Amino acid sequence: MKKIDYKKISTSAIHCSMFQRRVTMALLLLIGILPMAAQKPEEADRLPKGKQKIEFFQRPFMMSLSIGPNFNTGGSDYPEYFGTRPDVATQLYWRMSGAFTRHWGTYVDLGVGFFRVETNDWAQDLMEAIVDAMLPGITRIKPSVSAGINYLAEKGRWQFIPRAGIGWMDSGHSSDSTQKRGEKVSTFKVARASWFANAGASFGYRTSKVCSFILDINYRYPLQACKATYTTQSPEEAPVTKVWKSRSWANDLSVSLGILLQTEMKAKK
Repeated sequence: MKKIDYKKISTSAIHCSMFQRRVTMALLLLIGILPMAAQKPEEADRLPKGKQKIEFFQRPFMMSLSIGPNFNTGGSDYPEYFGTRPDVATQLYWRMSGAFTRHWGTYVDLGVGFFRVETNDWAQDLMEAIVDAMLPGITRIKPSVSAGINYLAEKGRWQFIPRAGIGWMDSGHSSDSTQKRGEKVSTFKVARASWFANAGASFGYRTSKVCSFILDINYRYPLQACKATYTTQSPEEAPVTKVWKSRSWANDLSVSLGILLQTEMKAKK
């Protein structure tokens, strides 16, 4: 095993933690003050007919597609065991939202990150190279799914849609290797999938009744640490297990551009 630089890991964790707290506080502040700034439907009704260029839906259904850079805010805890990911990767989001009131609704989004996990596991690297040769780029796909509550505020053609929820992300295939030396058996397992808390917001500009251009910001923070376990056992001795934990995975910030389509869910009387 390589010697671990605990001082370097501790310093990196402190900087990441400070950045995460600042981002989370800013997003929660925006969500908290939002209801005070929202435009009420009756305000639009009082405008002269010539100025009512955009219709506000009473119960909007929205679907958006956006793509942009994803920044690693979690660092690389124990890279000799978990591997590392790029500091910046490409992220795509497909998100759907249904409103149960004028402003409040629920959302579900499917995310796909595109990056390669660099490891010291030659067997895993060889397997990924073989798979990539048959299906180019397939091993770079890192899927995620999340769901939660969102809020819609509109002013003229401008839209502000903050949200918060939870989700799950798989940052790579789990590693599971076993070595046997005489009667002594060693097993090494790595899992990079974890649950995360999700907060973000979309800023939109409506070009028509049904279409908007959006800038989306999305932040994820892991609710559980990924684990690497190394276990040795023999017939004469009890199993000995060492565990390393990392919160570097599902710990990132995305900034993306895309389009949002919207329609009315409320049935006309």
